Amino acid sequence: MKKTLPALILFILLGCMNSSVLAAELLDVTPVVAGSTVSVEISADIAMTYTFYAIPGQARAVVDIAEADPEKVEPLIVVNKGMISSISVDKAQISGIIVSRIIFNLVSESGISVSATPDRKRLTVTFGTPSVSQDNSKTKQDATPDPKPVQSSDTSLKNETAAVPPRPEEDSLEIDEPSPKTVVPPAATALAAGTAVSPVAKIPKLEPVVPVAVVQTSYPAMTIKAITTGESYIDIRTNQPVTDYKATRISGPDRIVIDIAGKKINQKQKTISIKKFGISKARIGVSPHNIRVVIDSRAAGIPAHTITTTDEGLRINFP
Repeated sequence: MKKTLPALILFILLGCMNSSVLAAELLDVTPVVAGSTVSVEISADIAMTYTFYAIPGQARAVVDIAEADPEKVEPLIVVNKGMISSISVDKAQISGIIVSRIIFNLVSESGISVSATPDRKRLTVTFGTPSVSQDNSKTKQDATPDPKPVQSSDTSLKNETAAVPPRPEEDSLEIDEPSPKTVVPPAATALAAGTAVSPVAKIPKLEPVVPVAVVQTSYPAMTIKAITTGESYIDIRTNQPVTDYKATRISGPDRIVIDIAGKKINQKQKTISIKKFGISKARIGVSPHNIRVVIDSRAAGIPAHTITTTDEGLRINFP
């Protein structure tokens, strides 16, 4: 009995240590449609510690759940309803902590709010268009008094000074400027002195300036034309060279996730059968800022491979 009791205590301590190391599991990410609005429910097997934020200047929002493993959740969920275009689920690390990162690709920039059940095992994510403040103030126009004609003490200049039309005041720009001084025309001064007035030089005719046309460069929308196979590779053929992409290997089930970025996206969701190199199929999903290609393995483990760019897109090489 004395030998059994220490062994039992040691077993309990090891079990507690093992349970503290294991992270929570993200169980499901489900869009819920209610009329014209769409919310998203996120569930886990234990209480969740989370944070959320909208990405400024982009139609994207993020929910990060600490110490939660997203392996059981589909990495790309296409919604195309309400404010949500698609949902990406990835695993990330922040200061050594495993984080389930849920990225919402929206149709337009929007605010995000998250509510939780009392046990924090279920979160509800909703979106709303941020209010844009409008200035309803009316512009007041101040009546500008008629300017008085310029008067001169020299009686010989009265007639000519009176002939000069009064100069209206310019629109106020709320800048302190010195008051304009009265300027006596040179002709009036010459007439008062009895001297001859030289004729005014003729202003040459100015030719109109033709502005140079600015050529605007248009970027075609990124599109995947086809996914084909060769003897030792899979080609992802696009309508333009791929300059920005990210590839991630995910297990449970094993798959390769490739995000291809583009200034514009024009792509339809589709699935293409591969059945070669241990690959079952390729799935193409769409978000506002990238095209996601998921390469599914039909057996345990993704075969060794490399990804390179070509003139027609990307190539997955299997040595």
